[in-house]
Amino acid sequence: MKTKIDYFDYDTLLQPTDWRFAAAVVGLCKYFDYFGIVYKVLYDVEEKPDNYIHGFDGIIYKSEDITEEKYLEFAENYFEKYMTHKNILNILESQEFSEEQIKLVNDLVKSKTVLKGLFDKIKFDGTNKDIFISTIEENRAEIIKNIFKNGNNLYKNYCNERLIFTEDNSTCRLRGYNVDKDRKTSNLGFCFSKESFESNDILEFDFIPFAFSNPDMRETYFVNNNFSVKSLTQTNYAFSNQLSSTENKDDKNKLMLVLQNSKDYISYDVEIISKSQDKAYYETFFVRLERLKKLRELSGKSLNFVKKINDDYWFNLEKEVYMRCLNNVLLDDVILMMLKFYFDDNAVKGYIKSRTDMLIDINVSWKGNDIMDEIKSAKSCGFLTSKKLIEMKSSNKINSYKQKIISALCAHDYDRAKEIILSLSAYVGMEFSFFYTFLENAEENKDLAFAFASALIEVSSKNN
Repeated sequence: MKTKIDYFDYDTLLQPTDWRFAAAVVGLCKYFDYFGIVYKVLYDVEEKPDNYIHGFDGIIYKSEDITEEKYLEFAENYFEKYMTHKNILNILESQEFSEEQIKLVNDLVKSKTVLKGLFDKIKFDGTNKDIFISTIEENRAEIIKNIFKNGNNLYKNYCNERLIFTEDNSTCRLRGYNVDKDRKTSNLGFCFSKESFESNDILEFDFIPFAFSNPDMRETYFVNNNFSVKSLTQTNYAFSNQLSSTENKDDKNKLMLVLQNSKDYISYDVEIISKSQDKAYYETFFVRLERLKKLRELSGKSLNFVKKINDDYWFNLEKEVYMRCLNNVLLDDVILMMLKFYFDDNAVKGYIKSRTDMLIDINVSWKGNDIMDEIKSAKSCGFLTSKKLIEMKSSNKINSYKQKIISALCAHDYDRAKEIILSLSAYVGMEFSFFYTFLENAEENKDLAFAFASALIEVSSKNN
């Protein structure tokens, strides 16, 4: 919440009452620190402003310290990697230019509309660098603003680019919160009354892009642990750094791996806000400490398995497990998918089996069921059954029974699954000790059937 105050020389208090204000606080702190502007943290001052909101930390500052000139300079520095004009100026520091450098400068100019407009009839030829340098310097603010506000991974990803550094807007500038005021807005309010619709927007929301993690990721994150300004800034700094150092993973997997290793700065329930370039809105999910501990227990477990399902979807086992862990969702459906993958052409059956067995063990531990001894028994029974079928010259029945059990489990037809397992027990003349537990409550103890089906595999009769 932004509050006007009369506090010594300061006139503004910003408190992280929801994630938008929290992100604005983090972005503003970076801005103030960059310029060496003095501001105060609410929890650090003994004498509080009269009208602050109890229970929330905040920052106290002078509104006059926020100017468009400083804002653009800060944006240019913070997102320097994406400032095309800076790349051009770096190349122009040379005294002599190769054909490749000349071409690169002209390509960079063409890549941005604002630069094409400024150099409409001028091409860089290696001898006219002074014209390019002077033109960029004379129009630097305009160039920065256009590049920053129109960058798909910069301001445009987070806010309506037409509202950059504006005030008194009728709707919030953030993506997903912004409404086109030129269209009918009666359906936004209660009883279709436009007057009943309330929205808040402040200039400080322009600092939200600086609070989110690495802009080189298509999906960026902000951790809203708003216990204090110190925890907000330190957590997001550490979080962003860990994301940067995590390589060869997609954005969601990076997030999961970072959360696994976040015990030094996240030891409580937190809210995480994500913003994808592919979506015109923000997404929120809550990370519960209990689930975070479960996620950390997965560290070191090999869950590498990726399979193309269709042109639009790749099944990533590691991601599926991590997301279900955080969302407190069991692995039943993932286990069934892995069991079905076993029958695919060119499937590496032993590899799939080992991953499936690991998933079953994880699933049982998440459920809290005390049936690990029965799980071991089910796996042993499955192995011995396969061995017996091979000895009986009936190895073709291994996959046949395996498919029947999996099909029944996929259909949640546990009576059918019981019948198939009983039939197999009679066929091989073996008693399945795990079956009695499965018989008592098939829905609750379905992992026993998963483990038995996974263990039905064509093995050599010489194996132990």
